Amino acid sequence: MSKSAFAQAIISKLKSSIGTSGKDYSAGSASAAMSAVAAGITEYLIANTTVMVSYVGVIPGVPPTPDPLVTDSFKIMGSCAPTGPSNSFDSWIRQIETNIIAGFQLAAMGNGGLVFPQKPFLNPGIITSQANLKATHDVSDEDPQQKVWEVVCGGIMDWINGLAINVTPGAATHPAVSSTGTATITKITIT
Repeated sequence: MSKSAFAQAIISKLKSSIGTSGKDYSAGSASAAMSAVAAGITEYLIANTTVMVSYVGVIPGVPPTPDPLVTDSFKIMGSCAPTGPSNSFDSWIRQIETNIIAGFQLAAMGNGGLVFPQKPFLNPGIITSQANLKATHDVSDEDPQQKVWEVVCGGIMDWINGLAINVTPGAATHPAVSSTGTATITKITIT
């Protein structure tokens, strides 16, 4: 779990978008910053998330035979939309969570060739509080921005690795052998 690499992805996008000094701040800076954060989240999740799926399928024939493919791993595709204005830190975190749930699905085919058009994330549950950020920021450090983003990214990663999983079974196919069946997400890992 590399929350520091995740934080760096977001910080890099922020630096490219709005700089670091604040001297060029304008009415559009907040919106540009949220777009940069969303781009950093999207980039990191797509590159570092793996979804494990179990599959039970049948190959047609007389008699039909069970498909020997019983598990497959997927990457994700999609994007996290930027958040809008928020009244509180908790509201902002909930918007990020909602945008991750809505914005991503499993890639078109898994490593074994399974097709399972499913949303990987479902259950809300990011646990990151503003108090955690303040405690982290108040510690004397060379780079408090890195530490603060690590808290936010760590909360997202903990949620994805533990609570976010969508365990709803759904229809799936394995085109390589003309198999049809049912698949279920069993594990999501973000590294």
